[in-house]
Amino acid sequence: MLKLNINFFILILLIIFIAGCSSIPILQESRVEAQPQYLEEVKTAPEDDTKIIEELQDLQKVEYDEYRIGRGNTFDVKVVGEPELFTENAIVKNDGYISLQMIGEVYVAGMTLPEAVSEIEKYYAKYLRDPKVSIIPRELKSANVTIMGKVKQPGNYEITSNMRVLDVIAEANGLSTGYVNGDTIEISDLTGAYLVRDNRILPVDFYELVRKGNMIHNIPVLDGDFIYIPSLINQEVYILGNVKSPSKYPYKENMTVMQMIAHAGGIDTGSYANVYIIRGGLNHPRVFEVSTKAILKGNVQDFPIKQNDIVYVSRDFFSSFNELVGKVLPGLQAIQSGWMIKGFIEDEINK
Repeated sequence: MLKLNINFFILILLIIFIAGCSSIPILQESRVEAQPQYLEEVKTAPEDDTKIIEELQDLQKVEYDEYRIGRGNTFDVKVVGEPELFTENAIVKNDGYISLQMIGEVYVAGMTLPEAVSEIEKYYAKYLRDPKVSIIPRELKSANVTIMGKVKQPGNYEITSNMRVLDVIAEANGLSTGYVNGDTIEISDLTGAYLVRDNRILPVDFYELVRKGNMIHNIPVLDGDFIYIPSLINQEVYILGNVKSPSKYPYKENMTVMQMIAHAGGIDTGSYANVYIIRGGLNHPRVFEVSTKAILKGNVQDFPIKQNDIVYVSRDFFSSFNELVGKVLPGLQAIQSGWMIKGFIEDEINK
């Protein structure tokens, strides 16, 4: 009986001890996990396959514009029956004007050849009766597409008749390869590749095109198109926008937004900023918005960065993903092109 009472007494003490422990405050980190009011996924890639297919079908229906005179183009200009007014190698200057005998400068940039002839004839008509002008092209600006990243020969390529995405990759001598553990493997990340036209990401899926042969993604390319194919091996992150040294940096474990801003020399103007993190590539993005003000106040934990993230520091708010991309792309393309040129120069020096 005594033994039973002792056991019962021990049990009561144990219960009291456990209850007391539950009231002891547990030490927590001073900064909490990011909550929706501080960190929000603001935009994802469109998931409506029907709309994507419809857009790709429209992109297949390219009507090439009639040739228009570009800056830097060179012409011979003749006035019929007036050999002394012949102008040889007349260059369209950066301001769009061309200098001709007797009449001086005429603006012709952006005109078709018939439009330019008509315009020049108006000027000569001030001095001649019914002048007939002939424009003979000597050197015309060609349409070009740019391909950067992990292809064997990145650079600018002249667009030939009905040139398509696969033709551009072929012009660049195909996708890059590298040595990993003694084996030669392809190191191009097709899932992260993208095509930009007029500051907009087109819904071209390079993995579907190259790996699965889905030719609806093999759209014709136009002048000014920009293709970028990232690396499967390189681990890097980009920081752009309102920082002192926008660039790309090697990825390191446990990197955060504030560390990235410090790597880039700090915020260029203003005491705080809104930061947008684009994750998953520009073709299949998840976009997060972070307030550096909230981080500095300790209201929210510093946002962890993953490899290949694009960090954009801004004093503005964006209502749509396309608006954000319009700000990000120029800096991103400049950095990618600059690193390609830097690598080319280093390769030439090391030869």
